[in-house]
Amino acid sequence: MAELVAALAPERVRNDGAERSLLQRDASVFEGGVAGPVCFPTSVEEVQAIMRIAAKHERGVVPRGAGTGLAGGAIPLGAPVVVAMTKMNHILGVDTENRVAWVEPGVINLDLTKHLAPYGFHFAPDPSSQQVCTIGGNVANNSGGPHCLAYGVTAAHIVALEVVVPSGDVLMLGGLDAEPVGLDLRGAFVGSEGTLGIATRIAVRLTRNPPAVRTLLLS
Repeated sequence: MAELVAALAPERVRNDGAERSLLQRDASVFEGGVAGPVCFPTSVEEVQAIMRIAAKHERGVVPRGAGTGLAGGAIPLGAPVVVAMTKMNHILGVDTENRVAWVEPGVINLDLTKHLAPYGFHFAPDPSSQQVCTIGGNVANNSGGPHCLAYGVTAAHIVALEVVVPSGDVLMLGGLDAEPVGLDLRGAFVGSEGTLGIATRIAVRLTRNPPAVRTLLLS
């Protein structure tokens, strides 16, 4: 606990019962587990520090977004360190020419689409919780939803990922090239439910807005 406080700040490391109990469940039907210290990092360096401290003490780590997942992936078991990514919520840049935006994992799905509206683009994946779910959570779950019938699941819209692995090292998976060289580790990471590491920056592919939207009622 003291090492985590030193690496972050006292107000961003919580260990009181009320705080931990709030983060022991997600939106799934599964029973809650037991959370250990809850950390709120604001940078990749802080995520690295958390991972290294956890590895040093052989403590598990559970990353968490908005907790809207239905698969139980954010439920902590065995009092691990819970890493809440909600404070890393910045849209870092938009490249309309290449149709790519770099974002932090705590960015709300719908907030990204609203930010892209003036450019004529949107982020296509919507797991029916886009008002509250985060891009990092979408990546961890490889979220689908009704839009995937037209646009595919989240994996089809992730170009590259900066991730911190359990050792605390930072890796870049994928790339902006049309055909990145080597194994598709980006594809392996998307949908891994936080078991392979924590995404700290995400390059998402942008989808152009349709020219018009109409509602058709047939009987």
